[in-house]
Amino acid sequence: MFRFKFFIYILFLIAFEGNSTAQSTDTVKVPQTEIKSKIANNHFSKSEQLRNKKIVSLSIILTVIIFLLFYFLYQNNKLKQKIKRKDTKQKILLDIINSGIDSQEVERKKIASFLHDNINSLLSSAGLHLNTFTAQHDIKSDEIQKAKNILSEVHELLRDMSHDLVPSLLVRFGLIYALEDLCEKNSNSAIEFEFSSSIPTSRRYVEKFEMKIYFIVSELFSNITRHSNAKKAKLSLTEKENQLILCIYDDGIGFKTQKLKEVEGFGLNRIRAQIKKYKGTLSIVSKEKQGTKIKIQLPLPH
Repeated sequence: MFRFKFFIYILFLIAFEGNSTAQSTDTVKVPQTEIKSKIANNHFSKSEQLRNKKIVSLSIILTVIIFLLFYFLYQNNKLKQKIKRKDTKQKILLDIINSGIDSQEVERKKIASFLHDNINSLLSSAGLHLNTFTAQHDIKSDEIQKAKNILSEVHELLRDMSHDLVPSLLVRFGLIYALEDLCEKNSNSAIEFEFSSSIPTSRRYVEKFEMKIYFIVSELFSNITRHSNAKKAKLSLTEKENQLILCIYDDGIGFKTQKLKEVEGFGLNRIRAQIKKYKGTLSIVSKEKQGTKIKIQLPLPH
């Protein structure tokens, strides 16, 4: 009986110890779970904060990029409008210049025709009648002879004036003859103009085109004579790929090409306007004390 009680006591004691151990284990396990839960919550919170910071940073960067894009688009559009306005102004200016040049050429032709066909004819008729009268009446008078000389001089002056307005050589024989003659006229003891051409002298172009070229070259020759201090100059003409190519060289003092806009006058602006009207190109290459080369390319008129 004692042994049975002792055995029950031992069982009860073991059961009690197991229960207390389980309770203590449970009490230990609870705090560890809470700690892990708190750690997990803290980690999630930090991850959430980091993610929010990244989102904010990306939002700011995207906002800045969008702003910069809009700014560049605005500036680009503004620049395009400025270039467009400039092109429009330049086109209007070129139209005004070309319109003025065309009007001048029409007036030149009218005046030249009037001088040649009317005034010169009247002067010739007056001189003929005077000669006939003096011959019939056998009159010898110094006053009449002076009148004849004056009429003859006026006739020559008007003829030269009409030729300057519209060169008769250009009208009759064409551009090649007229430019060769222009080189001879501009040559003197101070400067020599040489002429060379691979184009046949019989070649003819549209009259208006020939007049444009003639007066452009004439104006360039005038600039060379007045400003270049050159001893020699050369004009060469060629045709290539349906284009007329004119090259003008001189061995004068030249100038810095980057300062070309500073030395450009209204004469050169007029030349540029006329060449641009015919969809041609003008290039000027020059160096100080090494002369100047001017090249003009113009599509041939059909």
